[in-house]
Amino acid sequence: MNQETSAINFNQTAEFYLSQGKLEAAYEICQNILGDLPNFAPAYNTQGKVLQAMGKIESAIISYRQAIKLNPQQIETYKILGDILVKQEQLSEAIACYETGIKYNPKASLFYHKLGLVLIQLKSWDEAVSAFCRAIQFNPNFPWSYYKLGEALTQQKKWHQAVIAYQRSIEIKPDLCWSYQHLGNALIKQGKIDQAIAYYQEILQQQPHLDRIHKLLADALVEKGEIDGAIPNYLKAIQLNPDFPWSHVCLWEIFLKKDQWNEAVIIYRQAIKLNPNAFWLWTYLGNALVKQGDLETAITCYQKAISIQPNISKIYQFLGDAFVQQQKWDEAAFAYLRAIEINPELSWSNYHLWNTLDRCHKLDAVVNLYRQFIKKNPDSFLSYLRLGKILTKQNQINEAIICYQTACYQQTIKSYPYLFKKKWDFTEVKNPNFLIIGVGKGGTTSLFSYLIQHPQVLPPVVKEVDFWSINFKNGINWYLSHFPALPSNQNFITGEGSPSYLGNLEAPGRIFSYFSKIKLIIILRNPVDRAISHYHYWLRINRENRLLETALNQELESWKMIYKNSPLDSSYWHHGLYYLGTGIYIDFIHNWMSIFPKEQFLILSTEEFYRNPKTIMKEVFDFLGLPNYNVPEYNKLNLGYYPSTSKSMQQKLSNFFRPHNQKLEEYLGMKFNWES
Repeated sequence: MNQETSAINFNQTAEFYLSQGKLEAAYEICQNILGDLPNFAPAYNTQGKVLQAMGKIESAIISYRQAIKLNPQQIETYKILGDILVKQEQLSEAIACYETGIKYNPKASLFYHKLGLVLIQLKSWDEAVSAFCRAIQFNPNFPWSYYKLGEALTQQKKWHQAVIAYQRSIEIKPDLCWSYQHLGNALIKQGKIDQAIAYYQEILQQQPHLDRIHKLLADALVEKGEIDGAIPNYLKAIQLNPDFPWSHVCLWEIFLKKDQWNEAVIIYRQAIKLNPNAFWLWTYLGNALVKQGDLETAITCYQKAISIQPNISKIYQFLGDAFVQQQKWDEAAFAYLRAIEINPELSWSNYHLWNTLDRCHKLDAVVNLYRQFIKKNPDSFLSYLRLGKILTKQNQINEAIICYQTACYQQTIKSYPYLFKKKWDFTEVKNPNFLIIGVGKGGTTSLFSYLIQHPQVLPPVVKEVDFWSINFKNGINWYLSHFPALPSNQNFITGEGSPSYLGNLEAPGRIFSYFSKIKLIIILRNPVDRAISHYHYWLRINRENRLLETALNQELESWKMIYKNSPLDSSYWHHGLYYLGTGIYIDFIHNWMSIFPKEQFLILSTEEFYRNPKTIMKEVFDFLGLPNYNVPEYNKLNLGYYPSTSKSMQQKLSNFFRPHNQKLEEYLGMKFNWES
């Protein structure tokens, strides 16, 4: 037996040991082979597999590269090495591997498919489409190539071609649920809602067990405005998969629109009979009972949900909110603490969570929770953010600043790793270049979201810092700790959006004293719609418990008394005019423009913004001195779901705001057309 034949036999033994998990023995054989035959490519290939199994990825890469160097036509090694490089996020090198594999085997469908996957990661949509088309050419029966082709075409907004790709993927693999979802979305994007609905119904006739399709059918019916028809489909989706949360969320949004809580309670109770262990059903039954004012039964429902699934943070938050309404503060604080223990990264936007923990002297306990969590999860920027907020509340400003700086650094590095090669020098943090100062419930979240997608806009750690209105006492260094250190010699800008600034009488003077040249953006919504949206938002977060018409009529009456006694008083919320006062824009804008020159303002219409987001965003980018940028998707954020308001109430509000709107239009020299 010659030396090479012996090496082949030994290499087969190493492969066998590898298959048996005997990694050390396999590695030792590879080393012995290469000691005798240092140019024996198969041994490097096997050694690469062994090292990969050991978790020694860098060493495995070296072995695979050597195998390829010695035998460039060893096609399988290019695939293995390419896959490793993808996992290592070395995408350019992975592309080179797949392309070399294609060079040696131009009809290798799998190489084209894998190349397409990497190109999707790089958002190189044209090249990805080309790669998947080639993959399909050489293997027309692989469903995932059609699915991924559909994904790339969707990004290009080539809806018709995407529909064809998704349909083909489903023909090959009928249980490929994600294709159904994206196919329906593509049809709806084409305005073919009826076709999407018919398609989903056809699929369900053949495969009635697909819970996601029931949900997608319900979503399409909601899109069409047939919300009553959507309810049975959401319920069927829940029956088939009670642990999938989004079916529950969408059903709840329908009940918010309908405002029919007796119906909701009946439907949830019927659903629970079919799925008594569905914890989300118990949870949303509890929410419906809260809407009815039956807090005791609601609490029982939340506790039942927790007994079934004790590790869902959101349910403890709902339970805490119910205890707050009963003024059972200790019980509420316990529930909120448990919510944080389960998910320290949960949002602190819950008004009652924050105030209850403070009221019950539990903030020290929460600080300890976050410190322990951060020790185990040092890259959790949300935990630093939450801890910074608590420390601020405790007036530990210097430590809070460190938390905000750390959170901001981690968030920015995660999103823009290529910008910063070294740790920040926090003394070099730049001042904000712009502020979105209002109006609340006017679209500021969507505007801010579109704006920070521009490649030259780096966001702060939170959208709403509320420094110039609420948090001014914390000092300018506290404020600046929320912003990233902008790379020098590059045209990056940053800014924030706090709707609380517009109506704060002191904010413009404070800002001018620090940043007299800052650019200010205001987006104004029809004040009638804004007031109604504001009410429903507060109702949703349990800051309001009156009926809509009661709340608004009380403010209208209060306004009459205030105006009679103090016609020049514009501190509306000092008198409880939260819904109406915020919509008297002229008084606030006049105050701002008495301090800042008009050319530093950009005034936008919410209605026009949502009608023509691309045009309005170009206007925004021009105002900020940025090159134009096409945002991939103009999704409306923070949308509210609530029942329609009576025509008489809308007319009453319209009559109230009309003279203020007329003054606003005259002062700004622009038309909003809110009466049309």
